[in-house]
Parts: sequence; structure tokens; C-alpha cells
Amino acid sequence: MNWYEAAFRKDYLDLYYHRDDEAAAQEAAFAAEALNLPEGARVLDVGCGGGRHARALTEAGFEVVGIDLSPDLLTEAEGVVRLRADMRALPFHGSFDAATSFFTSFGYFDDAGNRATLASIAAAIRPGGVFLVDYLNALAVQAHLVPASDEERDGRRFRIRRRIEAGRVLKEVEIEEEDGSTRGYVESVRLYPHSELIRLMHGAGLNPVALYGDFDGRDFTSDAPRCIVVATRP
Repeated sequence: MNWYEAAFRKDYLDLYYHRDDEAAAQEAAFAAEALNLPEGARVLDVGCGGGRHARALTEAGFEVVGIDLSPDLLTEAEGVVRLRADMRALPFHGSFDAATSFFTSFGYFDDAGNRATLASIAAAIRPGGVFLVDYLNALAVQAHLVPASDEERDGRRFRIRRRIEAGRVLKEVEIEEEDGSTRGYVESVRLYPHSELIRLMHGAGLNPVALYGDFDGRDFTSDAPRCIVVATRP
């Protein structure tokens, strides 16, 4: 089983409980402005998970389709038009005005798979369409990675160990239930510096036009919390 099939179950949402609908609404509003989306634009939310951003974009008046590979997370995406699909082979061709990828929903595969993901997203956008990817800031992760954290919440314990290995950020997660049973899995995301991410986007036929360091619109720097790239499909 691939790591992303094991990791993205319902308790994934419990681990990231602080990523709530209120935060998603603010992030979606920034994305809509950065992409200059016209009223009623068709938007594809790639890796929609539990549907937070797809819901926010829908409520903002856009026509949104969310895709994800996880049946568990799609079940939680209430109020969202959603489809189970692999982001490396999306079943769309020039169907959308824009695409979004929030919360580091990119970099899950090897380099060939990640290139295929960007090419598939580019193909789903109409010529002249736009794409926003919200990705980790590799420079900040390398400088400030927290190797371990341990939290108890609602009778459950979440133990997390982090490391960088072979160009990837590995996060080992163990969730212990009240009855003592545990579930463990590993998240593994490719650690692309922003310059390499931009190069990959060019290779997929996308033209990066803006780079931000977070959803408040700040400039990208080595210590910025995020790496948010806006690109167009010429």
C-alpha cells in the first residue's frame, strides 16, 4: 500500500484539527483574489480532502469540483461536488478556469509522478486559465524542522516524529486510542526548493507569475511560512 493510501483516513482530519473552515475561508478568499477569478468561475480543487477549501470557494460563488483519492476524506467533504480521482491522471481536458492545490497536496510521489501531476492539472485548465499551489517552504522546513511532538487530546495521544531523508520530509505518526490500540503511518512529501518547483511548473506548460510567502500576501523569503505560486496556462 502506498503511504498516501494508508495516511489519509478519517483520523487524518483529527490530527490537523486546527485547519478549520474559518481558516479555509480566509485562504480561499486570498486564492480567489490572487487568481483574479471572475464571478462563477469553474474551479478544480486538487486534493480536496475533507472539502474545507472547496466548500469555501463554493460559498464564494464559484462552480467547484473537488477531487481526492481517499474515500474516507471524500465522505467527509459534505456540501462539495466531488469526485474520486488520481491527481496524476485527472479525467478533465480544458474544463476549468482555474485549479487550486492547498495545504501541500503536492509532492506525494517520485519526481516522475509529481511531473505527471502538474501536467495533468495543466491539461485540466483551459488555455488562459490559472493555477495556485500552496506548498511548503523547503528552506524554512530545513532550517526549523521540529523533530518530535506529542499531544494528548480528547482521550487520544498523537505522537509525531519528523526527519528529512533523501530529499523528502518524513513524518511518522502514531495515534493511540483510549483503549490502548494504536494506528501508525508515515507521510512522505518531496522537498522541492521554490526554484525547483517553479522549474517543474514551466516543464508542465505552466507560467508562474507570482510567488507569495503566506496567505496574507507577504513576499516569499527563506523564512516564510509557505510557498504559494500562481501560474497561468498560456
